[in-house]
Amino acid sequence: MTTDTNKSKVRVFLSFEFGRDNELHRNFYAQAEHHSQYEIIDCSLKEPYHPDSRWLEKARKQITLSDIVIVVVGADTHNAPGVEKEVNEAHQLKKPMFQIRPKRRTAGEIHGAGEVISWKWKKINAKIAEKLLE
Repeated sequence: MTTDTNKSKVRVFLSFEFGRDNELHRNFYAQAEHHSQYEIIDCSLKEPYHPDSRWLEKARKQITLSDIVIVVVGADTHNAPGVEKEVNEAHQLKKPMFQIRPKRRTAGEIHGAGEVISWKWKKINAKIAEKLLE
């Protein structure tokens, strides 16, 4: 597969409930290759939340490297301590942020993590463009 070198690169930190929504993480980046108007670069953590300073340091580093934070609204996102910490870090670092809701998911949004939009690439692309211009 060839990559369109004219696409703007966007570094995305995807925040999600690691234990239950790992497939949503994989699906997001797989779909981005085909449906995003951007070249999406994965800055997400590759390990679950752990209540120690090293995990938080890694999260902060990855969020710092990102251009935008997107929270995936899964069934239990609102109860995920790691997502809460990532959202707090994103606020401290003044990163643009919004939430995406996959089909058939009705709960889980995070208060303070930005607008919730449906997981449709036309909407995701438009929201990324809007947030990067803020």
